[in-house]
Amino acid sequence: MRKSPYRSLAAVLLVVTLASCSSNAGKESASTASPAPQESTATATPPIARGSAASMQVAMKVVSVDATKRLITLKAPDGHQGEYEVGDHVERLAEIKPGDTIHASYDVAATAELREPTAEEKSAPAVEVTTTDRAPEDQPPAGGIARVVRVVTTIESLDQANQSIVVKGPEGNTIEAHVEDPTVFSHLQAGQNIVVTFAEKLVLVVEAGKKK
Repeated sequence: MRKSPYRSLAAVLLVVTLASCSSNAGKESASTASPAPQESTATATPPIARGSAASMQVAMKVVSVDATKRLITLKAPDGHQGEYEVGDHVERLAEIKPGDTIHASYDVAATAELREPTAEEKSAPAVEVTTTDRAPEDQPPAGGIARVVRVVTTIESLDQANQSIVVKGPEGNTIEAHVEDPTVFSHLQAGQNIVVTFAEKLVLVVEAGKKK
C-alpha cells in the first residue's frame, strides 16, 4: 500500500502541542483504563510517582478545505502553512470553511505504580484504550480523542534528594516522575520494572470565521 504524502491532521496537531508543552523527549500517552490487578495483596495501594501534568493550547487558521479529497490547509501561529489529510473519524469536514479557526487543547499526565508488573502485564507491556467524542449536530464542529496507555517501564535512574525517578518505556521513550513518598527509594533500584499509566487528551473545536 502506498503511503499517503499528506500528514494526518490529528497527528500533526498532537505533535504541535506536544512539542510546545514539554521538554521531555518522546513521552508515551494515555487517558482512561483500569490498571491490571496486582499479584500481591500485601499492600492494597502501592506507592506511586506522578509525572508533571502538561497542558497546551494552540489555534490554527483554516486556509482551504477539500472535502472530497479530505484535505485541509492550516496556518500555524508562526505563519507556517501545511496541507494535512483528515481521517474518517472527522464526520463534519464539509462544515469547516476557510477563515475558520481550529482550537486544539492538549493535556497529558503520568502515574507510576512502584511495584513489579504482573505476569499478564509483562506479556503485554503496552496496552492502549482510546475513546472519542463529538459535538452534537446543532453545535459547531468539535471533537475529542482520549487515550490511556498502561506501560511496563524500566527505572533508568533515581534521584532521592529531589524525590524523582526517570523511567524508560518498551520503545525507549523516557519520562521523569516525582515520587510522593521518599521512603520507597529503599525498595527501588535502576533496572527494575514498574508499571506506568499515561493519560492523554486532545480536544479540537472549530470557531467560525467572520462573515464578510
